[in-house]
Amino acid sequence: MSYIPSRISVPPLSGAALKASASLLEHPFPGALLAGVTFSAIGLPEFRTRSVLGPPLFQPLVRPSHRQTLTEPPPLPGDECLALLGTPKKQAGHVMYASVLDYAGAYRSGEVTPAEVAEAIILTLREHNRHGEQPLYIMTAWEEAMIREAAAHSTARISAGRSRSILEGVPVVIKDEINQQGFATTLGTGRRDLPIEDTDAWAVQRLREGGALLLGKATMHEIGIGVTGLNSQQGTPINPYAPERVPGGSSSGSGSAVGSGLCPIALGADGGGSVRIPAAFCGVYGLKTTWGRVSARGEYPLGATVGNIGPLGATVRDVAIAYLAISGYDPEDSATHSGPPPHIDGFLESMEGVRIGIDPAWFADGDQEVVTPAKQMLNHLQTAGAQLVDIEVHNLADLRNAHLVTISSEMRDAMLRFTNSWRTFGPETRTNLALARYLTTADYLLAQRMRQHMVAQLRELFERIDLIATPATGNLPPQLPSGNRDTRRWRARSDVASMDATMRFLSLANMTGNPAIVAPAAFIDQRIPAAIQFIGNHWDEALLLRTARVCEEALQRPQRAVDITPLPITHR
Repeated sequence: MSYIPSRISVPPLSGAALKASASLLEHPFPGALLAGVTFSAIGLPEFRTRSVLGPPLFQPLVRPSHRQTLTEPPPLPGDECLALLGTPKKQAGHVMYASVLDYAGAYRSGEVTPAEVAEAIILTLREHNRHGEQPLYIMTAWEEAMIREAAAHSTARISAGRSRSILEGVPVVIKDEINQQGFATTLGTGRRDLPIEDTDAWAVQRLREGGALLLGKATMHEIGIGVTGLNSQQGTPINPYAPERVPGGSSSGSGSAVGSGLCPIALGADGGGSVRIPAAFCGVYGLKTTWGRVSARGEYPLGATVGNIGPLGATVRDVAIAYLAISGYDPEDSATHSGPPPHIDGFLESMEGVRIGIDPAWFADGDQEVVTPAKQMLNHLQTAGAQLVDIEVHNLADLRNAHLVTISSEMRDAMLRFTNSWRTFGPETRTNLALARYLTTADYLLAQRMRQHMVAQLRELFERIDLIATPATGNLPPQLPSGNRDTRRWRARSDVASMDATMRFLSLANMTGNPAIVAPAAFIDQRIPAAIQFIGNHWDEALLLRTARVCEEALQRPQRAVDITPLPITHR
């Protein structure tokens, strides 16, 4: 079926009404009736009537055409990256971020040390993370002693000429869905009785082995079951460009940390846009990798067959460096054994001959504030040599419901160990988990048949195109519903229609396992980010990064409202 725009008609709920909704849904009666009304509003009954032939596909692992088995992790990114990445173009009037390359250069010149950067970060977090007139709420857990110790070791290694990688001493934050040694993984909840992790997730281990300065755990939307980043338990991270708007979720703290300049790299996890949404809303870059490209070891399985750990970066080069560091073979995750080795070959090449597919009806199905900048960025890519090709992506409405069924069912299953504490969650989380209880095994199987169908459709499309382009989201970052992010004055909110708009272009890549990248396209009124998305063929992250680099060179970035960069201004 060709794409037909549609809108979900579910009124927003907040305060007492949202709490009542959660309580009603948690009881078989009238919960089943209320769930039925909600499911009808989002089109699930029509989805249940679909006859999709073929077997279900439970994991979107698409093996490359040439048979290959990886046997060891790739080397951590070192000086060889410098030639592959080149020198960023400086633009007049363009406000630059402090990038990984800036940190590396400042450390090597001896003008600043990781220990000095660490002290600046500690001071900022101590005074502003949960305090001050406008708390940042970026970090949910961090330890001064751990940061200082790691920074001291990095300083010593740099001084002795023994840097572990180009990431030596570079600050990084980790989403609170991904294990980091020395911290509990609380999933953005208010739980304080969870065990302290004694091992890192594989991706975090790789960053630690590269000498990155791990700052701690970033705040996230509670259990990742929302897209705004609003968190009534831990506070809502600041949107660094538009503080009166949401930062996006669920990797909200990661997007805020990078967007505000606290660090040039953060790890997020993307089961339904959860890396790409905060990247889009916070005006930075976010990469959802091919399913199986980054090990899932140590990531809480909130969306086991749709989720990926992925990097957010201040610049495209930061994303590329983080991608090389965390991607590839993990001996304990067989999904990482079959893809080609991760690389960024061709990063500096032009767009000459690159075929970008656009489904005109789907592309246009968003607010003009996001559609127009995305079109303008496509025009720039066409001027740079890309070919724009009209395509049709069929069954996108059914795909949306297939993704909803899949991720909701997998989140419900993943949270079973927390069943006794569900009532401690915020009312939005409780409402969404309760709705997931009314999904059936038949729904899940139908969703996986639809996944198989969509994977086959994209395989055919990528025989004649190289990328698919869309706006990143269907809307600009929504306004904060209560005008503030303070947990002491917070009223939780659920807005299904706004969530649908935010996710309109994102869930396809999660269901099919394709990689996708989000890049800023413009800043509305010189402050509100609007972004573009590119979906690539499986294992072709290198082309996504090259395309985002060309977009970056056309971007005029204004001064952000919140800038907490710890690297002195002379190095930026």
